Amino acid sequence: METMNEEKLIKYLLQESDSEETKAVQEWISEDEKNQKQFEEIEWVWNSSKILLDKSEVDENKAWQRFTELRNEKVGSKPKQNQRFLQSNWFRVAAAVTLLFVSAWVYSAFLPQSGRAYFSSVELQSEDSPIEVSLLDGTQITLNKNTALDYTQKLFATQRKVNLKSGEAFFDVKRNENKPFVIQNEKVQITVLGTSFHVKTSQNTTEVIVVSGSVQVEIDGKKEVLKPDEKLSVNQLTGEMIKTLPSNKLYNYYVSRKFQADGIPLEELVATLREAYGATIEINREEIKTLPITTTLEYGSLSKNLEVLSETLNLNISQRDSKFIIQ
Repeated sequence: METMNEEKLIKYLLQESDSEETKAVQEWISEDEKNQKQFEEIEWVWNSSKILLDKSEVDENKAWQRFTELRNEKVGSKPKQNQRFLQSNWFRVAAAVTLLFVSAWVYSAFLPQSGRAYFSSVELQSEDSPIEVSLLDGTQITLNKNTALDYTQKLFATQRKVNLKSGEAFFDVKRNENKPFVIQNEKVQITVLGTSFHVKTSQNTTEVIVVSGSVQVEIDGKKEVLKPDEKLSVNQLTGEMIKTLPSNKLYNYYVSRKFQADGIPLEELVATLREAYGATIEINREEIKTLPITTTLEYGSLSKNLEVLSETLNLNISQRDSKFIIQ
């Protein structure tokens, strides 16, 4: 009877084996009845442990009692088979797997998203306000409002994967040279080892601005590497990539909780206020759109921030229904 590599079997149970490894395990299982029985034993221990992890939010004592009952039922139903199993190398492997996941269950309450990203995709979504989220690897993400993404960090995977579905987010990635951090946004792929950067998706455009470290952006086989204080706009339809310098630092408002304007045109600040508050703000006089403004506004009350603009630039700001008019 051929011996199967233990790591391949565990990867197979985790559904992280490649096509060749999967085929090899399946052939090994089917070629001998003893292989089949041994695989069923370790699979049972695995599934029992997984049940514990999935139910990490229930009462600890009840969960442990249920696991003990399952184990005893199994022992009672197949005494001879389990006796042979206890004497085999497979028992030690199964016991190690059980210990791993029982331990994971015990401290999973202290892990981000209860450690679910080790085994499956975890969805994160913000609604009417930005949220800060920690990932399993220590990466910090700030999601602006109305942003959705999902991520996985599976145990045997070679990458840490994020799928940015909509909105914008700021990533402060924990460095791991052995597991690159990869963000997918439709056709655009962003790869980093450890850095901080902003990603925004709107309509058919993906925008990337790097704060620290370096970021590789790829679409349709074309690649660009960004350094700190560089900005890249990617057209999802044509694949065109345009690298520039950010005209201001307002993109970071949902992270810093401040609108930092340093001699920028008034219309750029107003455009960001529109986006941040979902408000209708109009500048009625062309000549004041380009007025330079230097100020720092807290991401708080829109009315108070408009008052600051009015006082700083000596402007008249009025409100008609839900519309603000600057003149």
